[in-house]
Amino acid sequence: MMSVNEWLDDKYDEMATTPGFSSEFVDFEEQARILVSKAQTDGYTARDLADHCGGNVTAYIMNRVNTMNRAEDRRAVENAPYGG
Repeated sequence: MMSVNEWLDDKYDEMATTPGFSSEFVDFEEQARILVSKAQTDGYTARDLADHCGGNVTAYIMNRVNTMNRAEDRRAVENAPYGG
């Protein structure tokens, strides 16, 4: 059985590539509920997931999305062709 971190990485990638994924707070809350349900189905407890996420699954995935978005923005700027 993979660690909660590995499991969450797989689920996050799946979630982020799902059509209709939104960065609205209410959608993060819904995704957190879905993740907890999937975790329980896959043999983890809601407590396992919450402990890994610092007690707040919604805040954890929001922070992760924002961090990834900032990294993507930074890469886009660094790779942008500048006139010269």
